[in-house]
Amino acid sequence: MLLEEQQLSVLARSAAATFEDRTLAHLDRYFPRHCRLLGAEQMRRVIRYGWSRANAHELTPECCVRSYIDLMCVLGSGFDQDVLLPWAAAVLSDRSNADPIARGDALYDLAWAYIEHIGKDFRNSDGTPTTARFVYELKDLRDETDAALDTSKLPGFARGLEQRFNRVFPAKSARVGTAAIRQTVANAVLGAREHGIRGQRGVTVYATLLFVLGASFARDPLLPWAHAALTDPTLGDESKKVDKLFMSAVAFLRQWWEPMAQARGG
Repeated sequence: MLLEEQQLSVLARSAAATFEDRTLAHLDRYFPRHCRLLGAEQMRRVIRYGWSRANAHELTPECCVRSYIDLMCVLGSGFDQDVLLPWAAAVLSDRSNADPIARGDALYDLAWAYIEHIGKDFRNSDGTPTTARFVYELKDLRDETDAALDTSKLPGFARGLEQRFNRVFPAKSARVGTAAIRQTVANAVLGAREHGIRGQRGVTVYATLLFVLGASFARDPLLPWAHAALTDPTLGDESKKVDKLFMSAVAFLRQWWEPMAQARGG
């Protein structure tokens, strides 16, 4: 019996490694910049994380797992818990349809309808994909104050962020709605504080990244630079931590953008 269990364990590990290899090849084809910037080992961590999240939602067929990982690459690894994407959580929690492939297909269709809609915010006037607007907005944050946010000023600060998002990302803002934006800003204030960030500039940077990159950007295996900046023990000063987060975001995102339409072929 022990020998049989050992053999099964070896087979399971072999199957997992083979799945990782196939999925890595798939991601290298459809998300080449992700793979080039992160490297094979980090992308394997992404694959393993996506596999665990898909299984948690009972999306166990290989096609469903791979589709789930694709969506992580365009929506962020925490898309299943993002207040800006309530339709994702609704589909994933719906067990009225016992067929995981049908549920995975429904998620995929909703996701791409959303992606194509908000893509207007990331294209030039001629339709060419670009992150120039986002990068410019991040750079503009350098002039924000590092003064700590007073509790009494939070409502006005939140309204200012909401107006900023409406201006810079009009398609996404209209799609997700005011209530979700306000909840995201509130989450950003709390999330930033957990990392020792209380100043207006830092919270604004954190909220902008949360709004654009997803609810779990601070711990997303697709965005290791964010976690590294936020947890760097050598950056005891808040302004240095915010500078590191800001510079890492600009450097990475300038290279990261890939026309999302290419991924849909997978």
